[in-house]
Amino acid sequence: MTDEYPRDPMEPPAEPPPMDEEVEEHRPETVLAGAGEFTSGEGLVAFAGLLIVAVWVIFAVIADEYGIDWTMLALAVAAAALPRLDRAKVERFHSLPVTMKVIGYGLALFGVFNLIYDLRFGVLDNIGDILGGLATYAASVMAFLGARQIKL
Repeated sequence: MTDEYPRDPMEPPAEPPPMDEEVEEHRPETVLAGAGEFTSGEGLVAFAGLLIVAVWVIFAVIADEYGIDWTMLALAVAAAALPRLDRAKVERFHSLPVTMKVIGYGLALFGVFNLIYDLRFGVLDNIGDILGGLATYAASVMAFLGARQIKL
């Protein structure tokens, strides 16, 4: 390994930081500083909801290719909207982490049902259906992983 600038051979090499101290660049709060709200379990479920709504808008409304069940769409809208509402108003109904966990598992369950239905009845017959289906299945997996991360 060479340095950009040659160092004086009589100068002792710089000492590395002690091993027991955590380097500032590697602390979790520093690494995740710019990641936003999608790094938590609730954020993953909300992002999965946004992705499912985007799939519905692009592939069902605009392209008229791949459709999503209305129940799954309602859960996706709830997943995307609940974290952005006033938390106190949401908490009057039920705890937000519990609600997001239930919605996340619901999206994952509907994703499995969609996959079984699509494979059983041959829905995936052109590229629009395949892309919409794959995005929906990926969002369902993301919702499941996010629901698993939510601590109650």
